[in-house]
Amino acid sequence: MNTTRTFPSRKDSAGLVQKQVAGELMLFDPSSKKTYCLNQSAATVWQNSDGRTSIEQLANLVATQTGTPADVRVVEFALLQLNEDGLMIEIAPPTTEDANLGRRQFFKRLGWAAALLVAVPLVTTVKAPKAYAASGTPAF
Repeated sequence: MNTTRTFPSRKDSAGLVQKQVAGELMLFDPSSKKTYCLNQSAATVWQNSDGRTSIEQLANLVATQTGTPADVRVVEFALLQLNEDGLMIEIAPPTTEDANLGRRQFFKRLGWAAALLVAVPLVTTVKAPKAYAASGTPAF
């Protein structure tokens, strides 16, 4: 059994500044100067990826938090996004091919009606500008 696939783990969050803002979780990494914005689904997956909670359990937690049907594909999609941003301990490839799709294809595969019901995980990354770019008048 591959435990990284079955029981995903997030990277140590000790160095991250965490703040809840308008139902989303903001994570700031001082070392990379990147801010990550996780919607409710992605935040639920990340916060509960402790190496002891299975993907199926994560799907149930997301369903409970968002009031949507439990779907392993949604969790695997979130894990891939979180992994791409370096927020997870290296994860194994997903068990469903749907998780490897881009957002648009993922919506198509789920079906637009299902996509409206499912709180699709979203992770947005913002890199802080250099100090010189933040000072002065912007050039248009």
